[in-house]
Amino acid sequence: MRGKILNALLARMKTDERLFFLTGDMGINLVEPIEEAFPKRFLNVGIAEQNLIGVAGGLCNMGFLPVVYTISNFLIHRCLEQIRDDVVLHENKVILLGTSAGFDNAPLGPTHHIVDEWGMLKGLPGIDVYATSSVEFAEKALDLAIAREKSAYVRIAKGTPSIPGADGDFHYIEGQPGAPLLVSYGSLVQECLKARQARPELGVLVMNKLHTLDAVKLSSLLAKHERVLVVEDHFPTTGLYSSVCQLAMEQGLSITVQPVAPEGYSLKVGQSSDFYHKLFSLDAAGILDRLAGSPRKG
Repeated sequence: MRGKILNALLARMKTDERLFFLTGDMGINLVEPIEEAFPKRFLNVGIAEQNLIGVAGGLCNMGFLPVVYTISNFLIHRCLEQIRDDVVLHENKVILLGTSAGFDNAPLGPTHHIVDEWGMLKGLPGIDVYATSSVEFAEKALDLAIAREKSAYVRIAKGTPSIPGADGDFHYIEGQPGAPLLVSYGSLVQECLKARQARPELGVLVMNKLHTLDAVKLSSLLAKHERVLVVEDHFPTTGLYSSVCQLAMEQGLSITVQPVAPEGYSLKVGQSSDFYHKLFSLDAAGILDRLAGSPRKG
């Protein structure tokens, strides 16, 4: 999905001279076409991620729309102060592209497990948050972010999953009346779809936009279900679970909302994201266990 977004950026830069691409020594064999086509609107600042945001803020003052690309933990954790001070406080518009979400960088351990980052941005005004759940959305994510007024963070999961029709802010796969609803984003959507294969009555709500939420449209979908499970590779206290709970309370929905999410870091060593999905009951089997009321313990 990284390639889809960067290819879309390359095409857009041909017609939009405001766009300026910044990277922190990332994207080998992915960003070179942008550099070759637009050397005057391309800058690799090196392994100095905080400078990425400072430079982006300066480019905004020159009339550019910066697109910043690097690994999510470096982009958000390391640069949170710069995002607040150089982007939010000055109401600059910057598009942040963060790769390696959730447990994508599994063997690198908890320093590279991105399970707490976008919730930090949720507390800042003026930033929308997106998550790529399908190649269909990845192809359109950049256009959506550019068209809207706010800055944006796009959380790019690895892989190339296809979900026909899932190219907007959200995509609803209807289940049977009264059956539970699985709400998810990124790579875990695929685990929800596997769970639905075992229990076809389940509904699935694919979320490509995590913040801010369209309360009116989403509440009408959530209200069709008495029980909602929010499945995410992010801490629930600051993630989508907390947002859905807030939406349900504000809209007066009589639904039960439950998290299926990691609630702490793990020092256990795993070689793939599948290891951690199983560890935290985020895989299809774990989701089904939670639906049955017997969640596995990691």
